[in-house]
Formats: sequence, C-alpha cells, structure tokens
Amino acid sequence: MALKILHITFSDSGGAGTAALRLHKGLNGIGLQSKILVLEKRTQTTGVFEYPKKNRYFILFLRVLKKMRLPQTLEHRNDNLYKSFDGEFEYFSFARTSFINLAEHPLVKECDVVNLHWIPNFVDYPTFFEKLEKPIVWTQHDMNAFQGGFHYREDNIRNPHLFAINHVQYLCKLGSITNLPSSKMIVVSPSKWLMNEARSSEILRGFRHFHIPNGLDSSVFNFKKQQPLKAKFKLDTNKITVLFISETVKSIRKGFKHILELIEDDEVSSRFQFVAVGRIKKSQRNKKVLYLGSIHSEEEISEIYSAADIYLLPSREDNFPNVMLESLASGTPVVGFNIGGLKDLIVNGQNGYLSDEMSTKGLKESLLCCANELNMFNRKQIAQTIGNNYNIQVQAKAYTQMYQEITI
Repeated sequence: MALKILHITFSDSGGAGTAALRLHKGLNGIGLQSKILVLEKRTQTTGVFEYPKKNRYFILFLRVLKKMRLPQTLEHRNDNLYKSFDGEFEYFSFARTSFINLAEHPLVKECDVVNLHWIPNFVDYPTFFEKLEKPIVWTQHDMNAFQGGFHYREDNIRNPHLFAINHVQYLCKLGSITNLPSSKMIVVSPSKWLMNEARSSEILRGFRHFHIPNGLDSSVFNFKKQQPLKAKFKLDTNKITVLFISETVKSIRKGFKHILELIEDDEVSSRFQFVAVGRIKKSQRNKKVLYLGSIHSEEEISEIYSAADIYLLPSREDNFPNVMLESLASGTPVVGFNIGGLKDLIVNGQNGYLSDEMSTKGLKESLLCCANELNMFNRKQIAQTIGNNYNIQVQAKAYTQMYQEITI
C-alpha cells in the first residue's frame, strides 16, 4: 500500500511553499499519496488543505477586541511585538502559536509520515512535538529551525539588541526538539551548505541528516529558442539582457542594493538591459529597468528566463533558490556570490559565474566575465543537465527512500 505523506508548511506560495508543492506533485506522480496542510492557502492545487479558521462567533469577538485596540490572539500579540522591533532584519518568527491542536488534525492522524517544511508562526513547537505520534522528515528552507526568531545568521549578528527575545525562541525550540528520540526524525536540506549548518547546530545535531536538492517540472522549465521570446517580450537585442526578481527591494540578504548600484554604473548600463519581474511600487522604479510586472504562470516565467541572457542573483545568504534552478533549467547562466546553495550548481565558465568578493565590485566583475563568454555557454546542455538531474521525479524518489527509512 502506498505511503501517505502529509506536508505541513505555512503557505503554498513563496519559495518554500513552491518547493513543497513541487515535491507534493512529484510524490503523487510516482504513486505515493501526498497531501499538504497549510495555514494560508494561496493556490488551487489539488491536495492542498487549509487549516480551519475559527468559527464566525469567535471571529466577531476578535473584531470587537481589534476595535478596542486589544490583542486578539497569540498571533496578534506576536505581530504587535514584531512591529515594535527596530533594526534591520528580513523576518522574525515565534516558536509559540495558538495552533496547539495541530498534531491532532485528521490529516495528521491518517498519514504515515509528516514532512515539515517552513513552519514559523504555524507550528506551536512545545505542543506539536510533544503530541505528534508520527515519524518526521523535516525539510529545511532556511536556518530558522535551529536558530531563535531570525531566519539567517547575518540578521542574528546585525541585531544584538534583540538577543533576549531571540533567545526565548531558541530555548523553546531547544526544549521541544531535543527531547525527540533520534530515530523519530530525519532532517533534509536542499543545499550542502544548509545541511552542514543544520548538522552542526545544537538543536538538530542529534538526528540523521541528508542532502536532497529541490526539483522542478522539466516539462515547463526547459530549453527554448531564445530569439522569438526576445521579440515577444520586446527586449533590446543590441544589449545583453540581465533578468532579476524585484520583490525583495528591502531585503539586505537578497542583495538588491548591488543591482541598484550596477544599474547606475555607466559601463554596465551601456552594455546591459536590466529586466525585472515582480511587484514593485512605481515610486521605487528605475527608468533604466524594463519592468514586466508580476508573473503567476510558470509557463510564462519559463519563457522570460529563456529570453534572458543572464540571471542575476546577488543573495548574501541563501539555501537553494528556486530561481537559480528555474534559470538553469531554461539554459540561462546565473551570476551571483559564492555562497550557500549557489555553490552546489554554479561552475564558473560552465553555467554562470560566482564572485568570491561579496560586493558590487565583485558582482560586476563576475557579470562582465559572464557577458564576455556568453557565446561559450551551451544553453541547451545547461538546461539538459538540470532537467535530467533536478526534476521532481528524481527528488520524489530520493524522498521516498527517506520515508521508507523513517517508517521501518
């Protein structure tokens, strides 16, 4: 009988949500019974279920409290506390939530294995790990599982004034997770970097660790002829097209400031056309950038990757970005910094360039190197390598081995 897998993640959108959806589809495609339980459902994907909201009387009561400017739930209190923080950080999440009966949900009860993903502000650590009777596979999408409230190390370092509240979250996780028998959980990381970080952490070092990269649908993201797509999106064929995602303007970790500085560099702007995909306010737009807006169709975004000459990914810390995989699967080389999961796939001169110097100067040098060798890249081969080795079927088979091992 096919194993029943339940994925638990905050949402079915965003980077972690998209990765979980792809794994879910891959598992169902090879004969397993996969479902997803989320707090916020944003897609219409079959097999995704939203955690039930409170009844309408309770919601009315919450509205009264809100009008009185009183915190309505633990989540509201956490949110108010979060908004009071000063400092520069991408995100801070709390280990305690009001969803204390999550482990007793019918979907949890009926499954054979619980596959956790990005669970901040959804899973209540103490009650969930104490009550859960199922074996666990936990896919890491950032460093939050084995840190306090922050999700990446630089935010920890940058905000020492939040040490106390951060440490409260850390101790809560430490007490909740380290009490689990080592045989009950397997930790999976999409990048070798994150696997090493998780394996050496105080919270997760007592469990088995494996490296399984994310996968994608190679029937969608694959090599396509570039010139017709350049015409479709009205790209300047006299310049080298550099694509980037523009939904991360405020994120220090995502390195958007390096892109802004490159755009204002005369040597760069004279040679490259910068193309942005994603939501961005008109007041924040740069006249030197072509904005294509938010793209929700995977088929269309795959065409944009194929139309571009280079994908620019200047993250300072990152796990195994979906955008990196999508770009390479389309045959488009990637330029970024020599960090995290980028090191797992990018080989200088073969499918992109990575800068050892984490600065705009270093990024510019790598961009120019990539541009100078653009005709040397075999785009079809780049796409084929990713399609063969990083498709959702390969990923699903690797996860199936984890599920079988944890249920023995």
